[in-house]
Amino acid sequence: MGCASLYYLEKKNATYDWSKIKEGGVTLLVPSRSLDQKEPPKFPAFFNPAAKFNRDISIFIYRHYFDRSRNNISFVDSMCGLGARGVRVGKEIPQIQKVVFNDINMLSSQTAKVNTIINNVYHKCDFYTSETCGFLSASSNFENRATIIDLDPFGTPAPFLDCILRAVENDGMISITATDTAVLLGVYPRVCYRKYYGIPLRTMYSVEIGTRLLLSCTALIASRLDLYITPIFAHSYRNYIRIYCKVSKSNYLANKISDKIGSVLHCHECGYRELMKKSLSDINCPLCQKKMRMGGPLWISHIFDKNVIFKILAEILESETRNAQESKLGIQNINHIKRFFEIASKELDHIPYHYISDEFGKLMKNSTHPLPKIVDKLIMDGYNASPTVFSSTGFKTDANLREIKSSLSNL
Repeated sequence: MGCASLYYLEKKNATYDWSKIKEGGVTLLVPSRSLDQKEPPKFPAFFNPAAKFNRDISIFIYRHYFDRSRNNISFVDSMCGLGARGVRVGKEIPQIQKVVFNDINMLSSQTAKVNTIINNVYHKCDFYTSETCGFLSASSNFENRATIIDLDPFGTPAPFLDCILRAVENDGMISITATDTAVLLGVYPRVCYRKYYGIPLRTMYSVEIGTRLLLSCTALIASRLDLYITPIFAHSYRNYIRIYCKVSKSNYLANKISDKIGSVLHCHECGYRELMKKSLSDINCPLCQKKMRMGGPLWISHIFDKNVIFKILAEILESETRNAQESKLGIQNINHIKRFFEIASKELDHIPYHYISDEFGKLMKNSTHPLPKIVDKLIMDGYNASPTVFSSTGFKTDANLREIKSSLSNL
């Protein structure tokens, strides 16, 4: 590609308008229409500016998951669009020595190539224009497997889960985005069951149920391949759900996957909820005796690697101490990210549901208490409690609904 291609790309004799933007530590050439339209166009190359937080989080997790002394780390951006994530990985994580870009759209692949040139990482990058499953399947032989593979489709990742699990190396990492949140959050339960092998729940904590459904689906597919996943991080933001998992070869651990999967029972009458490790039907709420709805099977174990989170917070703290957030990390909304990981570091992530503070204002017919007061009161009364990354007004606790109401009645 010539120098002129740094500023315009053509398709069918149509010239598109391009803009240069800064994100993290890189400069990106993006279609101008992507910056001012509610839904970014797929042509000439897809770029979603609203996913910047998603990419910021991924950079931190990729950087701190692997030991700094490890060599030969490769990253695959299997649906790269114009390459924003892959370019940032190549530039901001020097430890990653090879970055592979793939997108079925030729213009996307070309734009990704241009962006690697702009950011001086072209020398360690490869580019492909293949259908995603075909590309990942071709990478599944032992020599071509990658250390980290990212999957960020438009819609559901379900058709690609088998392929990404086969293409990652033993003890490597996969990161997966799902944007079909209406399905995972319970608007289309039949579609969810068909795609993710689980029943969603339409509740105030649907987003966490949807996240754990995506994890359980990935875990079940992995177990069929004698693989075992260990969640590293999971979160939801705006219209997407995002998970990060370590993938290990172990039929022994794959046989134990049932220990990590169960169901959540929810009463839509009074809000009572509880974890069930075995699926049951026709169970009534112990508080109001109404029939409860079941969500699952879903992931019911830990979803965070706290060691990774502590390393991320240590990096941010070191940067703050040196007064160099912008220059060292290259991330503009660093305070928001710091707060996000601080909440995650304390979250009771083994509890597969959470409560919303507004629920108790309605249930107890009084004003809603501030979240910190609720958490502190529950801890004072002898329960475990924490905020959650899944909701700014959400909290987790091992107290049941009756116990929470009793505790808060004294606030």
